[in-house]
Amino acid sequence: MYSNLLTNFCGLPVTDFNDVSDWQGVETAYRLRSEYNDQESIADRLKKLLSIPESAQLKSLIIGAWSEAYESGSNNTIDILINAAPKLPNLRSIFMGDITYEECEISWINQADMSPLLSSFPQLEVFRVRGGTGLAFSKIKHAHLTELGVETGGLSRSTIREIFQCDFPALEHLELLLGEPNYGFDGGVEDLQPLLSGKLFPKLKFLGLMNSQIANDIAAVVVNSPIVERIEILDLSMGTIDDEGIKSLLGLAECTNLKQLNVSHHYATPTTIEELKKALPFPVIADEAQDPNEEWRSVVHAE
Repeated sequence: MYSNLLTNFCGLPVTDFNDVSDWQGVETAYRLRSEYNDQESIADRLKKLLSIPESAQLKSLIIGAWSEAYESGSNNTIDILINAAPKLPNLRSIFMGDITYEECEISWINQADMSPLLSSFPQLEVFRVRGGTGLAFSKIKHAHLTELGVETGGLSRSTIREIFQCDFPALEHLELLLGEPNYGFDGGVEDLQPLLSGKLFPKLKFLGLMNSQIANDIAAVVVNSPIVERIEILDLSMGTIDDEGIKSLLGLAECTNLKQLNVSHHYATPTTIEELKKALPFPVIADEAQDPNEEWRSVVHAE
């Protein structure tokens, strides 16, 4: 679960913006949020932010909790940002949903179609979104997006397919936090085949299929997939991978292009982890070892 708000985003320090007195220059990522029973909305705070002449040079913007995120989708907030887009021509990164579990559990966050927002910021390079309920990506081409992160406790099969139908020719970094069935994940490794085939996102270097309850299944198929022959970093962390999946990953030993494998938050035995580290010719990150004898195995971010 996400217990803390971001303190850094895209290399910039993060600060909450409530009033013009919070302005710290353009080398800051400003977070707009509206707490429970707050007298001001995100729209109010964005209006104040845009009233500052230098705001036209902003590089990064974060949207935190909005009023009743557990009931209301992000449609209104997206519309507000779309209307503000002409005043933010230099924006290069957006995070939609920097929300802690105390504000709203990740599986309760109601999102919307993100593609209209992406279309309104054609120069955007980094986009992250948290929350899978109602999350959609209508078909879109975005020429400059290099990083996409989708953080959910359960990513639906339909949303996965929508992401794969988008045309992101510059995409280098993709993170999909797949989650588990109790909170919205209803797919399988077959739904990842369009990506694993290597036909999507030709510039991809970082592939994260993370926070997954089917981590063992993913490990079994990714080792023989065309995509693994051209990426540099494979991240299978935050999930429920155990000895079975770790042994599958021994098949990566011949992948000379890979520079790093991350399987942190795993349920594998120390012996199997050591075997993997010795077999692979690149670094393996295997932190946050869980009890291999645990019967109920959870992903890091679920409810």
